[in-house]
Amino acid sequence: MLEAGTSSEIADSTLEGHINNQSLLFEVAIPVTSLIVAALQENLSEAVRLEMLDHLLTCVAGESHWTEIDAGAPEIEIDCQIAAREGIWSLYQEYATGHVMLARYLLEGVDKDRERFAYFDGKLIGRIQKQAKRH
Repeated sequence: MLEAGTSSEIADSTLEGHINNQSLLFEVAIPVTSLIVAALQENLSEAVRLEMLDHLLTCVAGESHWTEIDAGAPEIEIDCQIAAREGIWSLYQEYATGHVMLARYLLEGVDKDRERFAYFDGKLIGRIQKQAKRH
């Protein structure tokens, strides 16, 4: 997926069904979260970057699949949030320069340092407002 150049190549290598079923997460979502955070530091095509951020959002905002709950993993999303925090500065970089609204939504759920989030959010919120005016 990271080397995909077209939307069809991305669709052929989707993580849907592997890390989740709709918004219900499987345990593999935890290491995938770490891999996505690492991948965000690479030079990715915009389509791949957006796909990675979308999968990351799925990981940090989903809930454990019932089979995972039965297997003793009731809070996979919490473990995914912890893994995403390892790349918190990549997410802030994305907020500052990339997919602003998606990155902000991710940070709102992942960054537990509310003062830091409020500081950067205050500095960067104007980007969201400008982007909204364009659409």
